[in-house]
Amino acid sequence: MNDARRTLLSARKEYSRCAAALEVKIATGGLTPDLSEQIIGVGVAADWLRRASEMEAILYIGEGLNESQRKTPFVDILRYGFAWFGLNAVFSRPSLMHLFGQPSNPNSEFERFRVLFDAAALANSAARTAALHAILTAPTAPRLPSHPTGTPVSTLFAFDAKYVPAAAKQRGAARLVAAAASSGNLTALDLPSLLYAFRNWSVHGNALDGGFGSRPRFANYLRILLEVLAEIHFATSSALRSKL
Repeated sequence: MNDARRTLLSARKEYSRCAAALEVKIATGGLTPDLSEQIIGVGVAADWLRRASEMEAILYIGEGLNESQRKTPFVDILRYGFAWFGLNAVFSRPSLMHLFGQPSNPNSEFERFRVLFDAAALANSAARTAALHAILTAPTAPRLPSHPTGTPVSTLFAFDAKYVPAAAKQRGAARLVAAAASSGNLTALDLPSLLYAFRNWSVHGNALDGGFGSRPRFANYLRILLEVLAEIHFATSSALRSKL
């Protein structure tokens, strides 16, 4: 079990302790709307994190998929998705999210997520961001419209062109990605933006190693993101224990 999985498992236990504390409040004071929303939120988060941390592999009915070298990274993409679902269970519920702060735009999922990211105050954010930027600026030569075969572009440019719908590029993290991909300047593409962007890439497209032009680069990119997301969960669940 790697570092991210151990951290997710620890966070799951913290969410479960939060649920136990909320059950005591419900038993003594009754089920208020806020308490109902809170216990559902931490319960859903704990459930998704248990799946994220304990998942080992996926078994397919086809031998080709079972023998594919992409089997392990696909499991880790699902692990990332499960961890994201767990965090969404917290920041989508005002009675939990407002314990950490107020989003600049309550209607923006990205800004609600950023509230939890900022509250986590993670160590090594700058170093991790620099490592992710280095991977995203690495050249690759995918098949793209209006580009001759073999034309090198940055990995970020390739992902923006292939996996981000045009309508999405006018808002949130996708807008930052589009600007960085076009200019080659990744300064504004911070760690929460990269976490949110990967969630969108995996939803709208296929964030497997082919888009990165290198399996090791992809594995390293996903490893960093998983570690960060796990640490956000642990910081969030630990803080909730003292706030609820």
